[in-house]
Amino acid sequence: MTVPELFPDNRGVIVAIDHPLYMWPTRGLEDRGAVIRTVVDAGADGVIATYGTLRDHAEAFGDSKRILKLDTKALSVGEYQMGDHALCWTLDDARRLGAHAVLTFVQVGLPDELPALVQAARIAAECDRAGLPFLCEIMPIESPNYPDPFDPAAIAACARAAAELGAHLVKTSIPSPAEEVSQAAAASGLPIFLAGGDPQPTEEAFLDQIRAAVRGGAAGVAVGRNVWGGPDPAGMVAKLRDIVHGDLVGAVPGDNAASR
Repeated sequence: MTVPELFPDNRGVIVAIDHPLYMWPTRGLEDRGAVIRTVVDAGADGVIATYGTLRDHAEAFGDSKRILKLDTKALSVGEYQMGDHALCWTLDDARRLGAHAVLTFVQVGLPDELPALVQAARIAAECDRAGLPFLCEIMPIESPNYPDPFDPAAIAACARAAAELGAHLVKTSIPSPAEEVSQAAAASGLPIFLAGGDPQPTEEAFLDQIRAAVRGGAAGVAVGRNVWGGPDPAGMVAKLRDIVHGDLVGAVPGDNAASR
């Protein structure tokens, strides 16, 4: 079965709101329905969410692409903690909820790396059979094997591994420098969507990173805290759309925010 593109030209602004599945409190996500409506109205192309959110707030997603996170980790209070992930939901669950794609997370460098890679491989094959895009979130984690988790070569290795596993799209870290995302794009041949990670010191610092990454070949972003954790989530989505779908030097032109 042919797997359709998740977005036209595989370019998009994705907002991740799955964080309360594994950490709480999560400032900015107290009212998940309101956040979804805000970012969708602002032009978010897709939203990464949990089973419960997709089920309980289905109407809020509008025309945005629904991406079901299939796995979880142990809950932490206060701050995100690295740790093992386990598969929770199935592609049957995804289809029943009307999901357009699914996602699992591989933390390269942690003890659970191999089981997570095997899990991603099985999901990729199942997605091919189901005709559903698989967004593989895979990134180096600071560890003895990866002392610099933002090393462009390490991130490129993750992206290539995702391609070898059978992923259709990749979510990974922003390398340093950001334009060196070109290594990941070249290594994998897949659309690369960049996670925002911890909130940046300033909004402009974050946007400068995204501009450089898009010039370097990133297909888009899949960010959470740098959108809903700030004072103006709608404004941030609009600015990200201008970058991802805009006319930056080196970027692939797409649609314009004004057309939505």
